[in-house]
Amino acid sequence: MEKLWTATEVAQYLGITEADVEQLAREGRLTGYKLGGQFLRFRPEQAEALKTRMAFRPVRATVRRRSRVDRLREAVYFYDFYLVSAGLLAAVAVYLSTSR
Repeated sequence: MEKLWTATEVAQYLGITEADVEQLAREGRLTGYKLGGQFLRFRPEQAEALKTRMAFRPVRATVRRRSRVDRLREAVYFYDFYLVSAGLLAAVAVYLSTSR
């Protein structure tokens, strides 16, 4: 019986994380043998074939830098309650100061 590799061993061999190994298995690019719903064992020759078949790039997507507009939009979305409250308080303060 041949020795099967764990996700940790495959990750070390390929130079990636265990999460990347599981992602490769989910995508069908690496055959993993499940036990209890988790990927536990992999055939060494399949990992070797994957490494030689392609110039390996990690599965994770590259992080896109957010523009200033995106960051502003997220800030307004996150702090909308506080911005509306501050606006209402400012309106009440202006109204009270001018009504005397």
